[in-house]
Amino acid sequence: MTDSLIQEKELLAASVVEDYLQQNPDFFLRYPDILSQLRLPHQQRGTVSLVERQLELQREKIHLLEEDITRLMSVARQNEHIFIALNALHISIHQANSFNDITAALQQFANTMPQVKYCRLLGLEQGKTDLQPYQLLLNRRLQAQGVYLGRLNQEEQQGLFPAQVHSVALLRIDANQSTNSKEPLAILAFGSELDDHFQPEMDVLFLRHLVTLLALILPSYVSA
Repeated sequence: MTDSLIQEKELLAASVVEDYLQQNPDFFLRYPDILSQLRLPHQQRGTVSLVERQLELQREKIHLLEEDITRLMSVARQNEHIFIALNALHISIHQANSFNDITAALQQFANTMPQVKYCRLLGLEQGKTDLQPYQLLLNRRLQAQGVYLGRLNQEEQQGLFPAQVHSVALLRIDANQSTNSKEPLAILAFGSELDDHFQPEMDVLFLRHLVTLLALILPSYVSA
């Protein structure tokens, strides 16, 4: 018998055993002596019993679940922190009397966010002579989605944030539907000194909520 035929027979036998065990999951309950005799190869400890291996896999699974729970609790705490800060920002923005008041409220909000150190609200009033750098951001980073998370090149960042800012969140604030203007009102920018603080795959629920709020408030202060 050739080696290929032997391998084929072994694979067939293994398949039959696998099918049988799947159809009879109580097999080892009826024959516990066989279970205790089974041995599995282990990279660190050589050969171990099936029961030992099952216990080890269970411990690994429990450890992974504990890590997931810890991560989810951390995310929940962060979201609670953002929610509280966002509520305070709402009040401050509604109490604002000027564009500068809104800018100050946004900077205070940024100061409460971990690893976020800088905030800029850039009004895009018609007739401004210094809009060219901001137009670059609109065309390159905010044309499609209106939100950009990530890094900027030196040309894009010039005049926006100092060089120590390594990742940004950019938000285009458009006029709300109650106005006739189709031009953006402003750009809201947050900056972090960490390379990976703002990443494209991050959730933007809170940021889009902030965009909606500013789209309602800013027309009183910005004429686009």
